[in-house]
Amino acid sequence: MRIPFALTGAAFLLAGCVQTVAPPMVAPAPVAPVSRPAPVAVTPPAPVVVAPVVATPAPDPARPAAVAIGPRDGRTGLPQASVVSVAGDSNRYTVLFRPNQADAASIAAAPARLCGAAPVSNSRTQPPRAGSAMPGVQILVVECGAV
Repeated sequence: MRIPFALTGAAFLLAGCVQTVAPPMVAPAPVAPVSRPAPVAVTPPAPVVVAPVVATPAPDPARPAAVAIGPRDGRTGLPQASVVSVAGDSNRYTVLFRPNQADAASIAAAPARLCGAAPVSNSRTQPPRAGSAMPGVQILVVECGAV
């Protein structure tokens, strides 16, 4: 097929007229200065204050014990405030007591009072074993003889 010359020239003419045009230069819009927030004062956290652990001093055996004022236990003669428990029968007694709340004279007289008319065959005071749940409590073990 033969293309007329006039059309062929028009196609070249159109191809020569197409130009790429750069977009017009537009000045950028003025930008307001960026305002920065005011610096925030950061205060350091307050130090943690921990109360010191103060160990309770052990009772001084040289210091005289405080004498309890008040009613006395009817079985032992010890102040009721010092007696934790009394257990046993007519032959053997176990008394748990706080020695810092009783005077030495009532502790010494407790075995004879427990045995009553029977003689005291054995009496001993001992501290509780290690790991006791009752710190400061002592054990008085009394054995009574036959009447």
